[in-house]
Amino acid sequence: MRLTLLALAALVTSLACAAPPASAQIKPSAEARTPDAPVALASHRAIYDLRLSDGAGSKAPVNASGRIAFDFSASCGGYAQTLRQAIDLEPSEGERRITETRSTTFEDVRGDGFRFSTERTDESPGEVDGRAVRGPRDVSIALTRPETYQLSTQSDVIFPTQHIERIIQAARRGEKVLLARVYDGSDDGRKIFDVTTIIGKPAQGQDPDHGAQSPALRGLTRWPVAVAYFPVERRDGPPDYVLSFNLYENGVSTGLKLDYGDFVLSGELTRIEFPPAAQCGR
Repeated sequence: MRLTLLALAALVTSLACAAPPASAQIKPSAEARTPDAPVALASHRAIYDLRLSDGAGSKAPVNASGRIAFDFSASCGGYAQTLRQAIDLEPSEGERRITETRSTTFEDVRGDGFRFSTERTDESPGEVDGRAVRGPRDVSIALTRPETYQLSTQSDVIFPTQHIERIIQAARRGEKVLLARVYDGSDDGRKIFDVTTIIGKPAQGQDPDHGAQSPALRGLTRWPVAVAYFPVERRDGPPDYVLSFNLYENGVSTGLKLDYGDFVLSGELTRIEFPPAAQCGR
């Protein structure tokens, strides 16, 4: 199991170098919050503690816990992310098992290039490396591990950074549903997803997550969102997985729910840090 690079996405924004990403200590202005304004996400390091919140059926574990460490860095050239996830599962039958995943990605500021590398202990292949490049007519994907492989897909496919940007802009416009075709390099690196995002009204009241009490998040708008991932080759049926969380306008996520079908993990933001923002020259 792993969390897709989107979601926390992962998930990040497409900004011009002339408009440097805002630091978390600077609240977006009213003008910056207009629907089609560039989305300024803050560089941040976040820790999420995971626990089992729901489970049903023979495949559901009797207990589960874990942690996600997420590091997002915005610079003039692009957006780098590192995600480390560890989950301790106690199945109803069989031995307890601990799975670990580490993913790194880099996406340029225009959304024209995307590099990714994933290592995991729970399934084969254990390592996936590759890159995707946007051309005038298609998106070309080249894998180097676990084996050399190339494919191309439609030009409307977007990367995780662009996806998060579009979710936030759609939320600003008051839209309830966003449809997108997304490539994030997850699984074996060969999957393209049709992604449906359901966006709720801006959340009211205090965010209960411990890390959300940071002064840097006070006064920022957040929306509850649910993101469902469907492989493009599937014509019907349930999604592969569903992620839900509170998405702040600066890209921070809280209140994670990771729905794997047979069970659900909840993730609380327990710690967050905001390094200084990159200063891009004109």
